[in-house]
Amino acid sequence: MGKQVVCDACNSKVQRARSYCLTTTTVVLSEAYWRNQFQRLTDMVHALGRDERMRTAAFDGIIRQGAGSNTPWLICEDCSEYFAFDRAAAREHALRGSVPERSGAVAPGGFAQFAAAAWEHVFGRWPATVQQPTIGDTCDFCAKKIYRGEFVGRIGVGTTEQYLASGVLESPPLCPPRDDQEGWLSCMVCMNRVVARADRAGSGR
Repeated sequence: MGKQVVCDACNSKVQRARSYCLTTTTVVLSEAYWRNQFQRLTDMVHALGRDERMRTAAFDGIIRQGAGSNTPWLICEDCSEYFAFDRAAAREHALRGSVPERSGAVAPGGFAQFAAAAWEHVFGRWPATVQQPTIGDTCDFCAKKIYRGEFVGRIGVGTTEQYLASGVLESPPLCPPRDDQEGWLSCMVCMNRVVARADRAGSGR
């Protein structure tokens, strides 16, 4: 059995050979990661009551802590579904214990929108310290609001059919295919999950 490490996203034990090594930037740009973290802290946030100043202060403190990580993050296979990254390179860094390029702490302003969208998803309100963009579209797979400036993905009709047949996609899109996309528009929460599952299906993991 390979050396065990702890996933920096969910704290579960994982073999290093089955983990991925990511930069702080890759982690904090993920709305799905922040959703997971805020879900884990719901009791703490709800204990603050309806005081929006205290809730906003909690949000700011949580994202500053995440942004301040100077070392790479080891991520398990399940949590890898939250992120967009080069899976082969990240696995190699995990195996070798090497540090990916552009590792290190980052400024919260560069990713606050993604964390704020996750906060809104979990707690129902956009944090006051982050400017809320206008809504540009919605995801064809989960109906998530896609704010202007967010990353998006596109999945073609043929690929979607393959993913549904193989179980990579658990349910079909919510609408007919878009003519201008020759398929469907996907938020990055859905897209990252699909990419990770397709990779596992293709590699037999």
